[in-house]
Amino acid sequence: MKKRAVIVTGGGRGLGRIIAERLVESLNVFIVGRTESDLRDTCSALKAKGHEAAYFVGDVSLPTTADNAIAALEELGWDIAALVCNAGIGKSRPTHELENAEWQHILDVNLNGSFYFSKAVLPLMKEQKSGVLCFISSIAGVRGYAYEAAYAASKHAVVGLAKSIAAEYGKHGIVSVALCPNFIDGEMTERTINGLAQRRGITAQEAREVIEQANPQKRIIPPEEVAEMVANICTNKVPLLSGTAIVMGGGGEL
Repeated sequence: MKKRAVIVTGGGRGLGRIIAERLVESLNVFIVGRTESDLRDTCSALKAKGHEAAYFVGDVSLPTTADNAIAALEELGWDIAALVCNAGIGKSRPTHELENAEWQHILDVNLNGSFYFSKAVLPLMKEQKSGVLCFISSIAGVRGYAYEAAYAASKHAVVGLAKSIAAEYGKHGIVSVALCPNFIDGEMTERTINGLAQRRGITAQEAREVIEQANPQKRIIPPEEVAEMVANICTNKVPLLSGTAIVMGGGGEL
């Protein structure tokens, strides 16, 4: 019997690593990313705890990465139980100052990368009549934010991709969900805090408090809470979540 696995893009560091650490409790983990040292360290840590993990080095914005990653997974003799499209980037700046190349790169990673991996796994999931796709969108996937046009546009599109896959493949036993967290404690939020502080002429601590106030619980979300929600989605405890955009933390104006 083949071993069931989950693919996590951007799984070598940050939120992706924490998601991998949570999912490995129930599934083999196959992480994908650009930096081999991060991927290797994450896999080593998981294996040291007695879990099975593997990695593939590649840029998710390239269509060949998804195809080659799936081929490597199949060589291991692992079935694909779930896909977590977590890899993402952002660039905070006034929309009229955003370079065309920056706009395109953000869409290539956040949206096209999600599409390429979905396209690669869907035939396998369709054949086995089961599978879960979890797309890490953002609160910016359901509302707009100043200075985040490219990021918000890409994350809105990811929500649309998740909902469309749910509508098209639900009859094949496939679940597709977009997860839309408010600000998560990590590098991307730190960049947002620093940018906000610079634009408003306030301290980083004051900017952090502004970010915290945008969450109904007045706090920045720990990545472990997002990982726990991802685990609930990937273990398919509530299949009727398919086709939804799950917002974590609501959100107000900054």
